[in-house]
Amino acid sequence: MSPKKPTQISRSDAERAIYIDFEGTAVDAPSFLGAAWADGEDHYFIQFVIERALWPAAEAKAGMPDRIIEPATWETLTQLRTLAETENRLLIAYTEHERQALQEHVDGEAGDWFGSNVVNALPVAKAWKRRAFPEVVFERDPKRPMKGKHHLDRYFKLIGYDVPKAFGPNKSAKRIKATREMLTKKNGDYAALTSTVKGKWTKALQHNWYDCDGLRELILRCAE
Repeated sequence: MSPKKPTQISRSDAERAIYIDFEGTAVDAPSFLGAAWADGEDHYFIQFVIERALWPAAEAKAGMPDRIIEPATWETLTQLRTLAETENRLLIAYTEHERQALQEHVDGEAGDWFGSNVVNALPVAKAWKRRAFPEVVFERDPKRPMKGKHHLDRYFKLIGYDVPKAFGPNKSAKRIKATREMLTKKNGDYAALTSTVKGKWTKALQHNWYDCDGLRELILRCAE
């Protein structure tokens, strides 16, 4: 089966979908996955920390009131498949990255399922932009030449979704790397990290929340 690339999503599907986003560094496998969804007025957010070196940092944040954060393996992520199938929800990511990573790293038939069922939201966003903002032309950013033109943060600006500068793009990889390196140096003792590095980890997690929540808001707008 080929991956799903619709150009329109119904309002009902958009409201019920699970929105996912990986964070990590450019040269390594993804470090953690955020997943956001709603059930009526109740909103849920979970962050699966896959990178073993970051598990102590995940455990240290386990008590955050607005989300679940847990150490995980790639097989743990099949929970999202179960949720999607049993509750008839789409699994939506902004680009192909999440689908490809899940297909590559989750073993066997489950990985193949992700490869066939994770919806790429970018064609939906592009089609909506052509309808709603035909006068807006995105140019390639010389600071991000490999990212193309359709950066998620540009769509956030179109819909008025505000992301504080501290949680904007192009920062999470360095924050994750700093957390990983100091945890390794401190033998996995999160308490021994400096306040600066702890703050970087917190900001990396919060950036991921904005990406997941903002993607949901974008697709809801596209479905209007």
